[in-house]
Amino acid sequence: MNKKNLITLINDSIQSKNSISESGAVFTNISTNLQNSSKNDVIFYKINLREEKSIVSFQKRMEGATPGLLILNFESAEIVKNDDVVFIKSEDFLKVQKIILDELFPNKNTLKIVGVTGTNGKTTTVNLAMQISSLIGHPAISIGTIGVQDVNGALIKDIESTTPSYVEMRKLIHRFQDIYEVCFMEVSSHALVQDRLFDIKLEAAAWTSFSQDHLDYHRTMEEYFKAKLLIESKYLKEKNFLLIPAQERELNELILKSEPNTKIKIAKTLDERGYGKSLEERPLFYHSSYNQSNAEVALQLNEELFGEDKLKNIPLKKIITPLGRFSIIELEENNFAIVDYAHTPDALVNIGNAIKNAFPDHSLTVVFGCGGNRDKTKRPLMGKAVSDFANKIIVTSDNPRDEAPEDIIIDILAGIKNSYEAVVDRQKAIHAALESIGKKEIVLIAGKGHEEYQEIKGVKHPFSDFNVVMNFKTGI
Repeated sequence: MNKKNLITLINDSIQSKNSISESGAVFTNISTNLQNSSKNDVIFYKINLREEKSIVSFQKRMEGATPGLLILNFESAEIVKNDDVVFIKSEDFLKVQKIILDELFPNKNTLKIVGVTGTNGKTTTVNLAMQISSLIGHPAISIGTIGVQDVNGALIKDIESTTPSYVEMRKLIHRFQDIYEVCFMEVSSHALVQDRLFDIKLEAAAWTSFSQDHLDYHRTMEEYFKAKLLIESKYLKEKNFLLIPAQERELNELILKSEPNTKIKIAKTLDERGYGKSLEERPLFYHSSYNQSNAEVALQLNEELFGEDKLKNIPLKKIITPLGRFSIIELEENNFAIVDYAHTPDALVNIGNAIKNAFPDHSLTVVFGCGGNRDKTKRPLMGKAVSDFANKIIVTSDNPRDEAPEDIIIDILAGIKNSYEAVVDRQKAIHAALESIGKKEIVLIAGKGHEEYQEIKGVKHPFSDFNVVMNFKTGI
């Protein structure tokens, strides 16, 4: 599509524009990635004039950027004088993106989109659901924290966020719609509030859990709760039900108390589906209550799509559990290290209880921290959660981002009522736990799971909890 045709296409939403060149560039892409743009890109970017940081960030990203056409919010017209810039109202951003996407990356509406929200459990649930769908003959992908995956592994390892922007989501749909039947997608509360799904309607949806997180963004638990509710009220196709795990009775009651007309269905339990308790029928991963819930929801989502008969005799042992979710590494002397993404108070309680139930004769050491630039109020709650079940505690860094890791650790320590060690360097903290391990002991390394970096002062440094444990184990 050339520049003249594009301008004509979106003309009704244009408030003003700077000088538009007569270049013969043909647009082949739409993006929000200004700093890496080229002359074939249409770039959308919003500037918040009330925040100096937003203006400076835009100016920095414009250095060396060469977008074919830049579409900005109308409010920024007074400060941006570059050529080939169009200004539209902020409320028209998604509408105009859709118009262009329909031309460049058309959606055939053949790919079934399934959304999963929840404080914890989203990643595991969409990954399990994707594998189950593929096992019963319906090729699927999952999109979320661990990228884009199919039954054979990663298709795209890193995406911009847990739930991609509307632009990136539409491009993913266009890319995979002729190859797969279903897309199981994590839907964050941020994405729901920001309307990232826009006109994408869900064939099925689930809400896995609800507990404190993201209060740096939503401010209150009530706002956070209302954000989650949007998955059913705004995006789920009519006549379809929001799925809730059987164990989440309190969540069920909260939803119906807040919105009595919400259409809810409780997922069938593994017991109701006839899965036995042996490790052959129910591998160790599913002996934790929350992973049982995740599996139950994953199975129920597929039942809603394809019917109950398709789900008979699906062996759980054939499903590969996602990396960094209750991932067990065997050590010597009947010891284990467990790497898990648990990074909220509730998630820590859940995995602590799961380990105690699965390994009642083992002592438990926990190595954990908390991310910087996020909800500070959960830090002492995480400390308290761990001190309620751990035999030994080592507090360390997670992704400190722009904060001093020592300050984050101090916040965590306010909630710890038992003895502890504080080791700022995460690798040294993990080594300390492994070096002092006794017989029949488990070391839980929580907070980062699958992540292969540690973010410090805007830089992502290579770091993997798995690699640290495996190198220690092999003496590297």
